[in-house]
Amino acid sequence: MKHILITSRLILPFLSLLMALGVAAGWVYQRMQMVESVQLQQQQAQAELAAVNQRIAQSAMDKQWVARYLDEYRRLQRNGFIGDDQRLEWNQELMSASASLGLTAVSFDIAPQQPHHPEPGGAFKLMDTPVQFTADIAHEGVFARLLEDLRSQGHGIFTVRECTLLHAAETLPLQTRCVFEWHTLMQGGVS
Repeated sequence: MKHILITSRLILPFLSLLMALGVAAGWVYQRMQMVESVQLQQQQAQAELAAVNQRIAQSAMDKQWVARYLDEYRRLQRNGFIGDDQRLEWNQELMSASASLGLTAVSFDIAPQQPHHPEPGGAFKLMDTPVQFTADIAHEGVFARLLEDLRSQGHGIFTVRECTLLHAAETLPLQTRCVFEWHTLMQGGVS
């Protein structure tokens, strides 16, 4: 009987101990879950902070880039390279330069603007405006001066594609036929 009494006396403390261990184990498990959750949140916060720091650094680099190139960008805008094509200004400049050089039988056709080929990617789109120009000139140097005058007036950037000089007779002036393209850079290019 003594043995049963000892066992019944030990069962209650043993059950209490088991309950206390169960509660303690549950509490430890809950704390471990909380620690893991906090660590995961900390990692996510650190990743977000790193992304924000990277955007801040990129923004600072962009600001430096803008400060460095803004004057050049504005100069290109003023010269007619960046923005819409300047057909009216080009027309007036061709007439003015031709008249100042004494060119006769001047005619030109400024064709519609078209995308440059091959099309570059990016935030801007390079556009070409073809021009066919004919005139009677005294000698080859006059046409070279005309091109130099057009370049120096700051009315955009152009490329001479082809020129032909014809001399029909000894006393007649040279006839020049040229094709050149005025280039403009427009925002909203191909990505």
